[in-house]
Amino acid sequence: MINITDSIVKRFIENLHKAVERKNKNLSSSSSYDDYVLENRVIKLFCEAKNLDPRRCAEEMNDRYDTNMGNDDVIKILKANRLSYQAKRAELINWAEDAINAFAKALESHKQKDYDDFMTLRNKTIQTRDDERYKIQERIACLMLYVKHPELDSGTDADSVEKFGNVYMKHLLYEASDFLKNICLKPKNNSKGDKKDSQQEKIELLENMLNRSDMLLKDLQDEFDARIKESHQDDLVEFFSRLNSEKYGCILDAVLSARNGVRQLRKEKVQLPPEIGGLFILIDKLAQFIRDSEINPILKPGSIQNMRFDEIESCDYEGSPFLNTTEVKRVKVLSPGWVYKDKDVQIARPRLKEVD
Repeated sequence: MINITDSIVKRFIENLHKAVERKNKNLSSSSSYDDYVLENRVIKLFCEAKNLDPRRCAEEMNDRYDTNMGNDDVIKILKANRLSYQAKRAELINWAEDAINAFAKALESHKQKDYDDFMTLRNKTIQTRDDERYKIQERIACLMLYVKHPELDSGTDADSVEKFGNVYMKHLLYEASDFLKNICLKPKNNSKGDKKDSQQEKIELLENMLNRSDMLLKDLQDEFDARIKESHQDDLVEFFSRLNSEKYGCILDAVLSARNGVRQLRKEKVQLPPEIGGLFILIDKLAQFIRDSEINPILKPGSIQNMRFDEIESCDYEGSPFLNTTEVKRVKVLSPGWVYKDKDVQIARPRLKEVD
């Protein structure tokens, strides 16, 4: 626990509180931040217990925040933030925990070496499968700050931060780093220079705030552009989700099955009436359209697989209940399930049935 009676720590908490307040006031009153609050609370639970599974996370959300979440709701949030893979999620949370521990050490010691150690960790890049930087990285660190050190909360800061997205979280962490820098890199002069040092510190903080404001505006514009792109993606996902609904006869499944049937017939050189040749062309074109839209099956239809409980959680499963998380069931894939693009956006869940 950080010693908040230290005068330097007190000043840091005041500056951090002002930074949170500034960002909180900038939030548009006409916009809904319920999604961010829900996401951030889920992420905070994983910060508290990184080995938490989605089902237990949903139960904890319901108990703590009086929500009505299920396993699928948590999985959806994790996928939307590219945190669905447990190993990568644990890597990010471990990084955030190490960074915040280093941050707290520097805040207590006021030493440049500890500040440098923190900055080395803060600037470490966690990579995705596509070698792109996780945009949520600093967001997890900010949430971890209040999870590990609630004593730094002035009373409303932790609640306010829950309304922030990736951009605001990133800039809050950078501002906190600037405040820490002024503490750890401040020259140790005699008392006659205290007033001058205080003025110089204020000037540096104002200059940093101005630079951060310019960066914040640019990042917010980038985030807005990304949301427009995501909106298009959501429309595409919604279209294909409806296409594969039972109401329309699971068209994606039907096209995949028909395409595989056509390939088998061609392989066997079966002679068919020319009147239905156009149907084969139509099936090929539909399959090509689905591929070009980057819609791909998750599992191989009709295959028999051995699966554990954690692998089957994101599927529709028909069979006897699992006795524990390590038990393995032999299942048949009735419907392959479908994903969009980078496999983080699920369109339809696979349907599995236990086989003897």
